[in-house]
Amino acid sequence: MKNSTRLLPLASLLIPLSLASCGKSVGDPMLDGETGAETETGEPLDSDEDGLSDEEEAVLGTDPFKKDTDGDNYWDPWEIDEGTDPLDYDSRIYTGSWPYRPNKDDLDPGDWSATSQQKGSRFPRHEFVDHHGDMVDIYDFTNFTVNGSGDPAWFIVDLSAQWCGPCHNVANWIAGVDSSDTAWIQGFYPTVRDKVHDLDIWWLTFIVQNQAGGLPTLDDATSWFEVHKDNYIPILVDADNRVLDAYGAGAFPHFFLLTPEMEIEYFPSGADQTDDNPYPAVGLVDTYL
Repeated sequence: MKNSTRLLPLASLLIPLSLASCGKSVGDPMLDGETGAETETGEPLDSDEDGLSDEEEAVLGTDPFKKDTDGDNYWDPWEIDEGTDPLDYDSRIYTGSWPYRPNKDDLDPGDWSATSQQKGSRFPRHEFVDHHGDMVDIYDFTNFTVNGSGDPAWFIVDLSAQWCGPCHNVANWIAGVDSSDTAWIQGFYPTVRDKVHDLDIWWLTFIVQNQAGGLPTLDDATSWFEVHKDNYIPILVDADNRVLDAYGAGAFPHFFLLTPEMEIEYFPSGADQTDDNPYPAVGLVDTYL
């Protein structure tokens, strides 16, 4: 979750997430204008239906008519739970404005010792440091629907190494760079970039090796972001290689497809790769999602 020390300035472009899909919708207007009033059922009045009563909001200084007082896309009670300031836009759960799912503890967390590359196997819940220095719980991304389609977003998991030239080419391409090194990728997968930037697909980049082929660090993620700036793509550090050990395929970049619930939908084999479809998991996104 939120790191007390911010290592990078805030991104210049924030993902436009309303994030209201995880909780109750705004209901009836205030029944009584007095702080501490009750509803007709005798419950404390909660005008914005965010889980904080109007009386509690008066004590906190938050707006009883807004779920998100500071407009940072995180509801006031979420920020209180996570230790950030609901009155300060620059104090938010994730610097990158990633999604937040308050009921993620209800999900099956999976098990790193039991996970596999088979369809239906769950990608286990874990926190990874991102390029902002925040610890990111990847299950906050599950069943995300604040996008153009309104359908839960799927996941492309991207395993990339700092030393890998093709990995950098793909990172440039997905970030929107058109060059002689990326044009062929766009030609094979013409719809994928738009789907990522419409948030119909979450593209999760895991840096799994540093320049020397060793364990990656935060510096690898921050430098990767500086070269391939894209505020829609979290750059995550596989610091202990648990992702590489569980899902590596011997070559980079390597991609596989997860369902909105973080279960493997497709894990390619070497035989699936062709000259016309070098990254078959990405090809599925282009063709079917």
